[in-house]
Amino acid sequence: MASPSLHSSALLALIVLGLVAFPSRGSDDAAPAPAVSSVTHINVKSSKSFDTVTKAIESQLGKYEAQAVGALLTPPVNVAEVESKIHAMEGSSGLLLFAVRDHGQLLALKGKKTLARQYEIGNPLVALEMTQWDVRAGEYAPLRIFVYVSDDNLTHIDYDLPSTIFGRFHSAQVDKVAQGLDQKVEMLVANAIKN
Repeated sequence: MASPSLHSSALLALIVLGLVAFPSRGSDDAAPAPAVSSVTHINVKSSKSFDTVTKAIESQLGKYEAQAVGALLTPPVNVAEVESKIHAMEGSSGLLLFAVRDHGQLLALKGKKTLARQYEIGNPLVALEMTQWDVRAGEYAPLRIFVYVSDDNLTHIDYDLPSTIFGRFHSAQVDKVAQGLDQKVEMLVANAIKN
């Protein structure tokens, strides 16, 4: 039988090495259980070419000019002037393009020839309508749409339905704005693939 001092030394070594853990007592720092929410993913397929679909999407989007808006946000801020500037940037969809990422070009680094492009779209004024009620809505604004050609040789448009993304906040005010975004994105996609 091992001596008590040897047993204590072995236990101390295991604790130092992190191989034995002791539960904390009464800790208020315990991480809360993550909330789980369901998001509806939309996949629309078209026999139209990738170039035709992406051009149709881009033609409906305005271009967000961050520097121009930023310059207007220095105090004293003229709210009407900022809103007017953003409205002037809007495309026919009421949405603006924030960024485009060409994943097809990136995949070329792995020797793959793929047509795939991600669009970051939204409208700061629409985002403001949600974040004024729940600032966490800013995590999902702007939205993303992914256009790609799959193995079926069809052009796909993928996105998560905005009302289900923002629905996790359980806010009637945010939900109302997000449902309006559903309609804007659905129309953007429908116009891009219509005959």
